[in-house]
Amino acid sequence: MLYLIIFAVVAILIFGLGLSWDRGDRRVQQLRERLLLVEEAEQRESRASLTLIKDDLLSEIPALNRWLGQMNRGTALQSWLRQAGSGTRVGKFVLASSGSGLLTALLAMLWLPWYGAGLGLAGALLPYAWMRRRRTKRLAEFQAQFPEAIELLVRASRAGHPPSAALELIGEEMPEPIAGEFRQVFDQQRFGLPLRDCLLNLAQRVPLVDVQFFATSMIIQRESGGNLAEILDKLSHLIRERVKIQREVKTHTAQGRMTMWVLLAMAPLMLVVMLFLNRNLTLPLFHDPLGQGMLIGAAVLQLFGVVLLQRIVKIEV
Repeated sequence: MLYLIIFAVVAILIFGLGLSWDRGDRRVQQLRERLLLVEEAEQRESRASLTLIKDDLLSEIPALNRWLGQMNRGTALQSWLRQAGSGTRVGKFVLASSGSGLLTALLAMLWLPWYGAGLGLAGALLPYAWMRRRRTKRLAEFQAQFPEAIELLVRASRAGHPPSAALELIGEEMPEPIAGEFRQVFDQQRFGLPLRDCLLNLAQRVPLVDVQFFATSMIIQRESGGNLAEILDKLSHLIRERVKIQREVKTHTAQGRMTMWVLLAMAPLMLVVMLFLNRNLTLPLFHDPLGQGMLIGAAVLQLFGVVLLQRIVKIEV
């Protein structure tokens, strides 16, 4: 068993090094191709036909890229990773999750053979949990910065700047992550993409209701006319009121969330206390097949409780 674990770890390391080397070569080749395209575009008399270079490669490994391309979830997972602000491709993320699950399962089989599959599944979900937390944090930062960005856009519009210049100003003056998203909107528009499509892409990259309101308002104003500064001013006030209500709801549900964590931590803490107080009485839970089944059932019920309690305390505004 020990030799099997060593072989698996070495194989994963060699595969990862080979993937990084192959990725480096491909990145250099892609940069050369893009530089060649830029040089050819600069030589043209008209830049209206300049198109955006969009990288939709799901994996640097051709076979894995084809397999992920045939799946409907591949592109959705790629968008989900970009929403987390990660440049990781889907193929690398899938390999990282598989490697983490395999390594965790192999290590668990040394001490807890009965829990190898369950712990392996938990190890495979670790990259997903980390990326989900990162995505949630990034979207929360974007939502907190969004009203100030709209107010900056209002001031620029009242000063007589066109929408494109105002978008560029947000990308230069605001902090990340909102600056990067608006820089991408400005770059897409500069390279010839219509403003409507740029705003729809922004709403797709940032799945927030406030961003959908903003994109809809900008598109309607551009197509039907109206005072852009006044529309965005009212939208900024609406977003600030929504944020205020969300914070009030979070305050009122604080007790429920605290109760959730107390209930979830009670069973594991009691198990640890019983191990210290009466070790001989508690150890059969880990060695006896019936006790192991009871622990697995308790863990499943705990996970079910996490999902149920999160749905109870989560209120959409």
